Amino acid sequence: MDKAVIILNPSSGTEESMVYKDHVEQILIKNNYNVEVKQTEKENDAKTFAEDACLRAMDLIVVMGGDGTINEVINQTHRPVLQIIPLGTVNNFARALEVPLHPEEAVLLLENGVTRQVDIGEVNQHHFMNLVNIGAIAEATYQVTAEQKSKFGSLAYFFEGLKKFREKDVFKVTIETPEETVESEAMLVLIAVTDTFASWKNMIKEAEIDDGFLHIFVIKPLTNLEGVAILPKIISGTLKDQEQVEYFKVKEAKISTNETKIANVDGDEGSTTPLYFSVLPRHISVLTQNNKR
Repeated sequence: MDKAVIILNPSSGTEESMVYKDHVEQILIKNNYNVEVKQTEKENDAKTFAEDACLRAMDLIVVMGGDGTINEVINQTHRPVLQIIPLGTVNNFARALEVPLHPEEAVLLLENGVTRQVDIGEVNQHHFMNLVNIGAIAEATYQVTAEQKSKFGSLAYFFEGLKKFREKDVFKVTIETPEETVESEAMLVLIAVTDTFASWKNMIKEAEIDDGFLHIFVIKPLTNLEGVAILPKIISGTLKDQEQVEYFKVKEAKISTNETKIANVDGDEGSTTPLYFSVLPRHISVLTQNNKR
């Protein structure tokens, strides 16, 4: 009999999360899985549960939570198949994988989904699955409260970032790759593994979830007018073509800044600069409804 563990963050999503948990458990049992359920209570619980599941050679990890919970789970060494039931505010990774955003539909992938191997990024020996942001605009998202997320959803992050944009925080950044070293002034630096940013899919059209590359965007200082003008370009996925943007497609890079910056890693506070990046091609296996290359 195959073995599965459900890792549930009960603070993600709504009170219905426990109902979805029961549904997942019933489907797994029907498909001859021996099922365990683990509920997180504090930071790094999901990582601990995932590490234990790997050591015990579990066949499937079902993650029920948001991007922060998923990030903890992928930060382990041995890799069972992952199934994501999105319960967070933004759910960038689920969007990038084309996992249904409604939990009841995502649950059905346990029976009719396909397995796809996808890339994972690494920054200072910490894994990430979506995006790393550097700059005051990114750091502003740490100030978003649970109440704001509940009220405004993903727009809560946009509102906080807009406040910082008006302050025009500019810093010097150095991008070192095996091919070149480039110095520039920036308001924001983005390092992407997937095409999804701030709950919008296809915003980073250059990125595929299994292309084996990191996609780096350096957004140079913008006036208020230029900031307004560039927003439609970001949404349409043509960011790299803009004059105020430098773009790098690399497998590894070192990013330094003239003043210490705290990286935003998959929506949470990460390491400080300098940052060392690499890509781990097709590092994890995930159940999804989309198996396109």
